[in-house]
Amino acid sequence: MLSFGIMSTTEKTISFRAVAEKIDTLDSLAAAQDRSRSYLINEAIANYIELHTYQDAVVRKGIAEMRKGRVISHQEVVKRTKQPARARRFSGRSSGRSSGQ
Repeated sequence: MLSFGIMSTTEKTISFRAVAEKIDTLDSLAAAQDRSRSYLINEAIANYIELHTYQDAVVRKGIAEMRKGRVISHQEVVKRTKQPARARRFSGRSSGRSSGQ
């Protein structure tokens, strides 16, 4: 049997202040979607966490690459972005091989 809308994990209640107009808009969206305000807030929190967790991982990976010396200059980035897509594919392959990476 499937159960919808019931969370199997431990829940906590939070309280926060928000601009009244935003809450009114949230309530309108909830009504239009036949969902509760809490459901939409939980979806928003989940989306925020997913996005920022991903962004944090990308930044950490970039920092690790930088610490390994795997960086290119701004001028090289500009040069590569001005090349047609086909040329970028081939120049990326050849430059990676010739530098031993």
